[in-house]
Amino acid sequence: MNLEKNLFFKKEFVEKYDDAIKQQKWYGAEILFGMVYEYLKKNDKILDIGIGTGLSATAFHKAGLEIYGLDYSLEMLEACKQKNIAANLQQFDLNNTPLPYQTNYFNHISANAVLYFIPQLDDLFSEISRILKKTGIWAFVVEESTNQQQLKFIEKPRGKNGLVNYQHSNNYLFDLMKDNGFSLLKKVKFVADNFQMEGKAVPFQLYVTKKR
Repeated sequence: MNLEKNLFFKKEFVEKYDDAIKQQKWYGAEILFGMVYEYLKKNDKILDIGIGTGLSATAFHKAGLEIYGLDYSLEMLEACKQKNIAANLQQFDLNNTPLPYQTNYFNHISANAVLYFIPQLDDLFSEISRILKKTGIWAFVVEESTNQQQLKFIEKPRGKNGLVNYQHSNNYLFDLMKDNGFSLLKKVKFVADNFQMEGKAVPFQLYVTKKR
């Protein structure tokens, strides 16, 4: 990862991040929360993978859930810490496993706008299955795939945020769900205008799954 070009490690960018997301008309956080709300209970433990500044986690905190978060950017984690919404925050590279939690620890796990930074998702899905309790919810957002050859993933050019993004095929994602004991509950498509400063509308898919 090129930290020199990665805006998520620049304090001046992180300080303006929440406002920038609103300007980009990104509603992933609201959509994800609304789609999983019926499965939540007060005091449930939820892990936000790629918690960032806590934009997605804030609604879960207000609903009475206990928030845990992982992110690779210390600057993002510091911004999240200032919001006082999380019980535990850890710096962690999601390309590495195992995840730093006990087996069957969480009631729910979410990943909003982070999986497209990771090419191979096999190990991550396996670890999410390990640390998630039975019948727990695993909800995640990925960029909609334009991959006509149905490769597991395709690499996109480096974006203005300094990072390379990936699109994962539907077949790959469904295989990951099946192989790791997840049943699909809901799937919804939504579009973000000018997401991550790409200068164009970008379609996304939200998957809501349950561990069998």
